[in-house]
Amino acid sequence: MNANPMHSLRLLLLLAALPFVSCTDPRSNSLSRLRHADVAELRAEVARLYTRLFPAPGPGLVPVRPEMWPAATLKLHPLRMNLYRDGLAVTLQAEPGFEYGIHILPTGAEEQPKTTGRTQYEKLQPGIFYFTQKR
Repeated sequence: MNANPMHSLRLLLLLAALPFVSCTDPRSNSLSRLRHADVAELRAEVARLYTRLFPAPGPGLVPVRPEMWPAATLKLHPLRMNLYRDGLAVTLQAEPGFEYGIHILPTGAEEQPKTTGRTQYEKLQPGIFYFTQKR
């Protein structure tokens, strides 16, 4: 049987591209990063950050400067972090018009963040949600 060299080349190119395609899926990327983190420590650090940065009355959003990022979140290799009244949004991937990442509730908080027209949440485990947000 005679193999078509172009067919073999296409197959090789397809196989070579597979690792790159799987790395670009934002949800899979977020789950992979989360597997290397200690969820209990992430939630505890978010609770400490929350009490440090949120005054009783005040804004509903606090951008977190990189020098203030909790150590446990660094394992996630974040692009940016924003602290909201309901938890910490850790952006792990961004594309034109969208951000993807993990929303971490502080220790003790259990209420799921509310999906809006701009942001969708999917529960991954207690206190941890995957998010997709339109910019």
